[in-house]
Amino acid sequence: MSPKTFAAIEIGSNAVRMIVGELRSSCRLCVLERWSAHLRLGDSVFECGEISEQLFQQLLQTIQGLLSKVHKYSDLKLSITATSAMRSAKNNAETAARIESIVGYPLKILSGTEECQCLADGVKSFLPPSMVLDYPLKQTFLADLGGGSLEISLLKSGKSPSCKNGDYQYSIDIGSLRLRKMVNPENELKSVITEKLLQLDEVLSANPQNRTNLILTGGNAKTFARLYPQVSANIRPENSSTVEAKNWLSMNWTEFECTEQIFQSQSADEQIEQWKLRPQQTEVFNSALAVFRAIGSKLRTEQLCIPFFGLKESLLLSLVSVVTEKPMEDFTLVLIYGPPKKYKIGA
Repeated sequence: MSPKTFAAIEIGSNAVRMIVGELRSSCRLCVLERWSAHLRLGDSVFECGEISEQLFQQLLQTIQGLLSKVHKYSDLKLSITATSAMRSAKNNAETAARIESIVGYPLKILSGTEECQCLADGVKSFLPPSMVLDYPLKQTFLADLGGGSLEISLLKSGKSPSCKNGDYQYSIDIGSLRLRKMVNPENELKSVITEKLLQLDEVLSANPQNRTNLILTGGNAKTFARLYPQVSANIRPENSSTVEAKNWLSMNWTEFECTEQIFQSQSADEQIEQWKLRPQQTEVFNSALAVFRAIGSKLRTEQLCIPFFGLKESLLLSLVSVVTEKPMEDFTLVLIYGPPKKYKIGA
């Protein structure tokens, strides 16, 4: 009998997350549970260059704790995947082997290119074609900001019919946790983006009059989308193009810039009091918004879309695709809403 329940554990730089879904028909994948554990692998790895024994034990206990939450599913297929912090750790191969030997599941460390491709495939299968490939603007980019890295992919190009979108995929060691350690993050950010994205100039200069549709993913992007309706109530123009759909938020780039400036003018304490952000969120939120602004300006963005979708959802779809031997776009992902369940070591 084919498995009906799937789970994907994502070991990120900022947190460890798990998503569980059930295949209720040949193409309908319904999310059952979402979990998040506040374990910042990147805090240690980006400073020391490796995963210490203490951090390894915390990671192991977190994975084992999340696995205990899915023991109730008898027909489960599960994957464990790690991203930027694990990629950067000098002892990542040893860490992955130890995890696998103890928990019984292989741990795959995604390369930057693999992370780009997984996200791109997931977003294209999740959003309607009208938001990506059939969009009136000539080019569509996807940017995902995590704690340790920034992935940028070209989903659609108006350059020429022969242009291969997969040729424009970048994984850059800029993440919200890395930005915290920079002395002047905004200036360093502009310098790094200008240097790393030189190849994008080929796409942008081919048709300099073309404007871009930018899709943003990642935790900070979703936080912005969640807060936007509250913040923008008094600044949104009458002719606003903003669309607040169930699964995504779409807006004009100018409206993003205005809202971003409101957040940048606030202290961490003000954001905690007014928007109910957690202290850990305020440590990286404004830096993340600065990254989005720099990317959007570089790409000549006209329209912005933020789906309530990210890497863990892409990993879940990818797992189902591999097991069923069907392409990701064959599946419809049905989300659940609200914050994920929190897992704490020892809880």
